[in-house]
Amino acid sequence: MNLALFRAVIFDCDGVLVDSESLGLRSLQQTLQKEGVEKSLTSLARFSGRSHRETLAQLEAESGIGLLANGAAERMDECYIRLVGAEGLSPYPGIPQLLSWLSANRIPFTLASSGPRRKVLFSLESANLAWAFPHFICGDDAYQAKPAPDLYLAAAALIGIKPSECLAIEDAPNGVQSARAAGMQVVAVTTSFKTNELSDADLVIDSLLHLPPYFPKLPHFAPRTSRILDVV
Repeated sequence: MNLALFRAVIFDCDGVLVDSESLGLRSLQQTLQKEGVEKSLTSLARFSGRSHRETLAQLEAESGIGLLANGAAERMDECYIRLVGAEGLSPYPGIPQLLSWLSANRIPFTLASSGPRRKVLFSLESANLAWAFPHFICGDDAYQAKPAPDLYLAAAALIGIKPSECLAIEDAPNGVQSARAAGMQVVAVTTSFKTNELSDADLVIDSLLHLPPYFPKLPHFAPRTSRILDVV
């Protein structure tokens, strides 16, 4: 299937642009452990795409332990920065080339992440992608993060494109739900969740390297999908 016409692309960050989803969950797990809350990474995966505030508020309700007032959100970011420093952070294969191709074809793009600005900016800088996102939407910019539509609606407004004319790229069910609620077409990539968990997306693929052939073959896209990965 080909995707329907779109005029802009809005990326999620963790699990889409950069291989950071597991690092984010580990930073949450380690922060919780210091507060005496033991959770497996599998059980924490349900919070992928959620904001720190909403995640910790839910865990507070479940554990009865105060987390937000104790500065757990800030410690999560500090832990994440340490993990990235120790293990590094890379963009997913094809991302720099895809961003360059969108730029060359004058297709606007931005990102919408539930993460705090400090964390998102650190991730972009660590993966050498900050050049592509001088302006973006993050969890600091909306009261409700994913799965509510607020972040995607704000991102569409940021680039001046109607939500219905935007293509969202996600890796988590919460993100897919958010983009769909905003009225966007959604591509999900199986970097963090299985295909059946992302079934609400319009298209599910296992790598963004496989995305270009699904682009609409319309004149203003100037599609050269066989050469997209040659763009540097």
